[in-house]
Amino acid sequence: MTLTVTEEERPDLSKPSSRFKACISKTFLFILSQWLLIGIGVACVIGYFFPNVAKHGGIIRSEYSILYAAVGIIFFVSGLSIPGEKLIIHLRNWRLHLLVQATSYLFFPAFMLGIVHLILATDTGKKIDVAILTGYIFTACLPTTISSNVVMTRAAEGDDAAALVEVVIANVLGPFISPGWTIALLPRSTEFAPWLQHNSSMGQMYQNVFRQLGISVLAPLAVGQLIRRIWNEHSVWFLQKFYAQKVSTACLLLLMWYVHPKTRLVAFVATSD
Repeated sequence: MTLTVTEEERPDLSKPSSRFKACISKTFLFILSQWLLIGIGVACVIGYFFPNVAKHGGIIRSEYSILYAAVGIIFFVSGLSIPGEKLIIHLRNWRLHLLVQATSYLFFPAFMLGIVHLILATDTGKKIDVAILTGYIFTACLPTTISSNVVMTRAAEGDDAAALVEVVIANVLGPFISPGWTIALLPRSTEFAPWLQHNSSMGQMYQNVFRQLGISVLAPLAVGQLIRRIWNEHSVWFLQKFYAQKVSTACLLLLMWYVHPKTRLVAFVATSD
Protein backbone atom coordinates (compact mmCIF):
# COMPACT_ATOMS: atom_id res chain seq x y z
CA MET A 1 0.00 0.00 0.00
CA THR A 2 1.47 3.33 -1.08
CA LEU A 3 0.69 6.54 0.77
CA THR A 4 0.75 9.79 -1.15
CA VAL A 5 0.94 13.26 0.30
CA THR A 6 -1.25 15.85 -1.34
CA GLU A 7 -0.20 19.43 -1.88
CA GLU A 8 -2.52 20.50 0.95
CA GLU A 9 -0.85 18.10 3.43
CA ARG A 10 2.77 18.91 2.52
CA PRO A 11 4.15 21.81 4.63
CA ASP A 12 4.91 24.89 2.58
CA LEU A 13 8.44 25.91 3.62
CA SER A 14 8.23 28.97 1.41
CA LYS A 15 5.98 30.61 3.99
CA PRO A 16 7.82 32.50 6.77
CA SER A 17 5.75 30.81 9.49
CA SER A 18 6.64 27.31 8.22
CA ARG A 19 10.34 28.15 8.01
CA PHE A 20 10.22 29.61 11.51
CA LYS A 21 8.55 26.48 12.92
CA ALA A 22 11.09 24.24 11.19
CA CYS A 23 13.95 26.33 12.56
CA ILE A 24 12.50 26.20 16.09
CA SER A 25 12.05 22.44 15.81
CA LYS A 26 15.66 21.89 14.68
CA THR A 27 16.98 24.17 17.43
CA PHE A 28 14.96 22.35 20.08
CA LEU A 29 16.16 18.93 18.90
CA PHE A 30 19.77 20.13 18.86
CA ILE A 31 19.51 21.52 22.40
CA LEU A 32 17.87 18.29 23.53
CA SER A 33 20.72 16.22 22.06
CA GLN A 34 23.32 18.39 23.84
CA TRP A 35 21.54 18.58 27.19
CA LEU A 36 24.46 17.08 29.15
CA LEU A 37 26.92 19.71 27.94
CA ILE A 38 24.39 22.49 28.53
CA GLY A 39 23.58 21.04 31.96
CA ILE A 40 27.25 21.16 32.96
CA GLY A 41 27.33 24.84 32.05
CA VAL A 42 24.13 25.50 34.02
CA ALA A 43 25.54 23.61 37.03
CA CYS A 44 28.68 25.76 36.95
CA VAL A 45 26.62 28.96 36.75
CA ILE A 46 24.43 27.90 39.69
CA GLY A 47 27.55 26.92 41.64
CA TYR A 48 29.04 30.35 40.93
CA PHE A 49 26.05 32.37 42.12
CA PHE A 50 25.00 30.05 44.96
CA PRO A 51 28.27 28.58 46.31
CA ASN A 52 26.96 28.07 49.85
CA VAL A 53 24.24 25.64 48.79
CA ALA A 54 26.35 22.75 47.51
CA LYS A 55 29.64 23.39 49.30
CA HIS A 56 31.01 20.95 51.87
CA GLY A 57 28.89 21.44 54.99
CA GLY A 58 26.46 23.69 53.10
CA ILE A 59 22.68 23.84 53.03
CA ILE A 60 22.12 20.46 51.34
CA ARG A 61 25.06 18.77 53.13
CA SER A 62 26.60 17.79 49.83
CA GLU A 63 29.29 15.66 51.48
CA TYR A 64 26.47 13.15 52.05
CA SER A 65 23.66 14.04 49.61
CA ILE A 66 25.96 14.28 46.57
CA LEU A 67 29.23 12.49 47.34
CA TYR A 68 27.43 9.42 48.66
CA ALA A 69 23.77 9.53 47.52
CA ALA A 70 24.15 10.98 44.00
CA VAL A 71 27.31 9.03 43.22
CA GLY A 72 25.66 5.91 44.65
CA ILE A 73 22.71 6.36 42.27
CA ILE A 74 25.11 6.59 39.31
CA PHE A 75 26.71 3.25 40.13
CA PHE A 76 23.47 1.58 41.17
CA VAL A 77 22.09 2.38 37.72
CA SER A 78 25.34 1.12 36.16
CA GLY A 79 25.02 -2.14 38.07
CA LEU A 80 21.39 -2.43 37.03
CA SER A 81 22.01 -1.76 33.33
CA ILE A 82 25.34 -3.50 32.60
CA PRO A 83 25.28 -7.30 32.19
CA GLY A 84 27.54 -9.04 34.68
CA GLU A 85 29.05 -11.10 31.87
CA LYS A 86 30.40 -7.93 30.23
CA LEU A 87 32.07 -6.86 33.47
CA ILE A 88 33.74 -10.27 33.80
CA ILE A 89 34.95 -10.14 30.18
CA HIS A 90 36.56 -6.74 30.75
CA LEU A 91 38.03 -7.83 34.09
CA ARG A 92 39.91 -10.54 32.18
CA ASN A 93 41.05 -8.18 29.43
CA TRP A 94 44.63 -7.59 30.61
CA ARG A 95 45.57 -5.76 27.39
CA LEU A 96 42.92 -3.14 28.12
CA HIS A 97 44.16 -2.82 31.71
CA LEU A 98 47.73 -2.34 30.52
CA LEU A 99 46.79 0.26 27.91
CA VAL A 100 44.47 2.33 30.12
CA GLN A 101 46.57 2.26 33.30
CA ALA A 102 49.79 2.98 31.40
CA THR A 103 48.09 5.93 29.72
CA SER A 104 46.82 7.21 33.06
CA TYR A 105 49.92 6.70 35.20
CA LEU A 106 52.76 6.92 32.65
CA PHE A 107 51.79 8.87 29.53
CA PHE A 108 49.93 11.80 31.09
CA PRO A 109 52.42 12.34 33.97
CA ALA A 110 55.32 12.24 31.46
CA PHE A 111 53.51 14.66 29.16
CA MET A 112 52.73 17.07 32.00
CA LEU A 113 56.28 16.80 33.38
CA GLY A 114 57.59 17.90 29.99
CA ILE A 115 55.26 20.92 30.05
CA VAL A 116 56.39 21.84 33.59
CA HIS A 117 60.08 21.68 32.63
CA LEU A 118 59.34 23.75 29.51
CA ILE A 119 57.68 26.41 31.69
CA LEU A 120 60.59 26.38 34.15
CA ALA A 121 63.05 26.86 31.29
CA THR A 122 61.15 29.68 29.57
CA ASP A 123 59.44 31.51 32.46
CA THR A 124 62.46 33.59 33.47
CA GLY A 125 60.25 36.19 35.15
CA LYS A 126 58.67 33.57 37.45
CA LYS A 127 55.17 34.70 36.48
CA ILE A 128 53.71 31.22 37.05
CA ASP A 129 53.75 30.20 40.71
CA VAL A 130 55.57 27.00 41.64
CA ALA A 131 52.45 25.84 43.51
CA ILE A 132 50.56 25.80 40.20
CA LEU A 133 53.29 23.73 38.54
CA THR A 134 53.19 21.32 41.47
CA GLY A 135 49.43 21.09 41.00
CA TYR A 136 49.92 20.23 37.33
CA ILE A 137 52.13 17.26 38.22
CA PHE A 138 49.88 16.16 41.08
CA THR A 139 46.76 16.28 38.89
CA ALA A 140 48.49 14.31 36.12
CA CYS A 141 49.44 11.58 38.61
CA LEU A 142 45.90 11.20 39.95
CA PRO A 143 43.58 8.45 38.67
CA THR A 144 40.79 9.47 36.37
CA THR A 145 37.43 10.45 37.88
CA ILE A 146 34.91 7.64 38.30
CA SER A 147 31.42 9.08 37.90
CA SER A 148 32.04 11.40 34.95
CA ASN A 149 33.93 8.72 33.00
CA VAL A 150 31.12 6.20 33.26
CA VAL A 151 28.30 8.66 32.56
CA MET A 152 30.02 10.41 29.65
CA THR A 153 31.08 7.12 28.07
CA ARG A 154 27.45 6.00 28.23
CA ALA A 155 26.26 9.33 26.80
CA ALA A 156 28.71 8.93 23.89
CA GLU A 157 27.36 5.40 23.31
CA GLY A 158 30.72 3.89 24.22
CA ASP A 159 31.47 0.75 26.22
CA ASP A 160 30.48 1.86 29.72
CA ALA A 161 31.29 -1.59 31.12
CA ALA A 162 34.94 -1.21 30.07
CA ALA A 163 35.02 2.34 31.43
CA LEU A 164 33.54 1.21 34.75
CA VAL A 165 36.07 -1.60 35.21
CA GLU A 166 39.06 0.57 34.32
CA VAL A 167 38.16 3.54 36.52
CA VAL A 168 37.53 1.28 39.52
CA ILE A 169 40.92 -0.39 39.01
CA ALA A 170 42.62 3.00 38.58
CA ASN A 171 41.05 4.40 41.75
CA VAL A 172 41.98 1.32 43.77
CA LEU A 173 45.60 1.70 42.61
CA GLY A 174 45.59 5.50 42.91
CA PRO A 175 46.11 5.91 46.68
CA PHE A 176 49.16 3.63 46.49
CA ILE A 177 50.68 5.05 43.29
CA SER A 178 49.81 8.76 43.12
CA PRO A 179 51.50 10.17 46.29
CA GLY A 180 54.88 8.52 45.74
CA TRP A 181 54.74 9.04 41.97
CA THR A 182 54.07 12.76 42.45
CA ILE A 183 57.04 13.14 44.80
CA ALA A 184 59.26 11.19 42.41
CA LEU A 185 58.40 13.45 39.47
CA LEU A 186 58.73 16.81 41.24
CA PRO A 187 61.87 18.70 40.14
CA ARG A 188 64.70 18.58 42.68
CA SER A 189 65.11 22.33 43.14
CA THR A 190 64.75 24.72 46.06
CA GLU A 191 61.43 26.06 44.76
CA PHE A 192 59.82 22.62 45.11
CA ALA A 193 61.40 21.86 48.50
CA PRO A 194 58.18 22.46 50.54
CA TRP A 195 56.35 19.79 48.51
CA LEU A 196 59.22 17.32 48.62
CA GLN A 197 58.93 17.09 52.41
CA HIS A 198 56.29 14.39 52.82
CA ASN A 199 56.64 13.15 56.36
CA SER A 200 52.91 13.20 57.12
CA SER A 201 51.04 9.93 57.57
CA MET A 202 48.90 8.69 54.68
CA GLY A 203 46.75 6.44 56.85
CA GLN A 204 43.82 8.85 57.12
CA MET A 205 43.84 9.46 53.36
CA TYR A 206 43.71 5.72 52.61
CA GLN A 207 40.86 5.31 55.07
CA ASN A 208 38.79 8.12 53.53
CA VAL A 209 39.41 7.04 49.94
CA PHE A 210 38.53 3.39 50.42
CA ARG A 211 35.53 4.17 52.62
CA GLN A 212 34.01 6.39 49.93
CA LEU A 213 34.98 3.95 47.17
CA GLY A 214 33.28 1.10 49.01
CA ILE A 215 30.12 2.94 50.09
CA SER A 216 29.38 5.10 47.04
CA VAL A 217 30.80 2.93 44.22
CA LEU A 218 31.28 -0.77 44.96
CA ALA A 219 28.25 -1.33 47.22
CA PRO A 220 25.66 0.31 44.88
CA LEU A 221 27.25 -1.46 41.91
CA ALA A 222 27.01 -4.84 43.67
CA VAL A 223 23.38 -4.21 44.70
CA GLY A 224 22.46 -3.24 41.12
CA GLN A 225 24.14 -6.37 39.75
CA LEU A 226 22.35 -8.57 42.31
CA ILE A 227 18.93 -7.10 41.46
CA ARG A 228 19.61 -7.47 37.73
CA ARG A 229 20.59 -11.12 38.19
CA ILE A 230 17.47 -11.97 40.23
CA TRP A 231 14.88 -9.76 38.48
CA ASN A 232 16.28 -9.16 35.02
CA GLU A 233 12.98 -8.29 33.28
CA HIS A 234 11.90 -6.02 36.12
CA SER A 235 15.28 -4.28 35.97
CA VAL A 236 14.85 -3.52 32.27
CA TRP A 237 11.31 -2.26 32.93
CA PHE A 238 12.55 -0.01 35.74
CA LEU A 239 15.35 1.46 33.61
CA GLN A 240 12.94 2.28 30.77
CA LYS A 241 9.93 3.34 32.83
CA PHE A 242 11.75 5.76 35.12
CA TYR A 243 14.46 6.93 32.67
CA ALA A 244 17.05 5.74 35.16
CA GLN A 245 20.03 6.47 32.94
CA LYS A 246 18.85 10.07 32.51
CA VAL A 247 18.57 10.33 36.29
CA SER A 248 22.11 8.98 36.53
CA THR A 249 23.32 11.70 34.18
CA ALA A 250 21.47 14.33 36.22
CA CYS A 251 23.35 13.09 39.30
CA LEU A 252 26.59 13.85 37.45
CA LEU A 253 25.38 17.44 37.06
CA LEU A 254 24.85 17.57 40.83
CA LEU A 255 28.44 16.43 41.23
CA MET A 256 29.59 19.26 38.94
CA TRP A 257 27.57 21.66 41.09
CA TYR A 258 29.33 20.34 44.19
CA VAL A 259 32.81 20.65 42.67
CA HIS A 260 32.42 24.23 41.39
CA PRO A 261 32.36 26.04 44.79
CA LYS A 262 35.48 24.07 45.80
CA THR A 263 37.37 25.24 42.72
CA ARG A 264 36.34 28.83 43.47
CA LEU A 265 37.69 28.47 47.01
CA VAL A 266 41.01 27.08 45.76
CA ALA A 267 41.30 29.89 43.22
CA PHE A 268 40.53 32.47 45.92
CA VAL A 269 43.21 31.06 48.25
CA ALA A 270 45.76 30.94 45.43
CA THR A 271 45.15 34.55 44.38
CA SER A 272 45.09 35.75 48.00
CA ASP A 273 48.56 34.34 48.59
